[in-house]
Amino acid sequence: MWQSLSKVLDAVYRWAGYGAGVLLVLLCCLVLYSILARLIDLYAGGAADIAGYVMATSTFMAMAYTFRSNGHIRVALLIQRMGGQTRRSVEIFCLGFMSLITAFIAIYMIRLAWDSYVFGERSQGADAILMWIPQTPVAVGSLLFAVAAFHTFLLAIFDYEQVNPETAADEGPNEV
Repeated sequence: MWQSLSKVLDAVYRWAGYGAGVLLVLLCCLVLYSILARLIDLYAGGAADIAGYVMATSTFMAMAYTFRSNGHIRVALLIQRMGGQTRRSVEIFCLGFMSLITAFIAIYMIRLAWDSYVFGERSQGADAILMWIPQTPVAVGSLLFAVAAFHTFLLAIFDYEQVNPETAADEGPNEV
């Protein structure tokens, strides 16, 4: 059951990563449009504001995929010197703490989007976009990141070889 759920979640993270890639292409197009519009004296409307929303959304949508594919930078000076159960315990503690922090961020972002919806908050730019529209995909991305952190935390507890295969292989079958 864990493996099938893990595969489904990894597919969701991968699709969020693909979406983030598409959004980066859109961001590039928006920036180019804004530059070209200035060069030929056209009004670019809220292109800069929308580009900012697209960048925030692509960042948060990519976090879960990047984390699960070990693309995030880890400072391993201390942990690389550890082995066996000590290393596993420290990694479980760190992943648990990360799960709490990412859950807090996700709850905050969801609440921010909800409050913007309830109060009808609009952007300060010329386009006056309802703020819940760009905040909702950011909240979804932060929720996916929190799920990915908790997912990895559970894997570290129940199936440590999936989280850190190189150290699990070095430890031997009896030390895990």
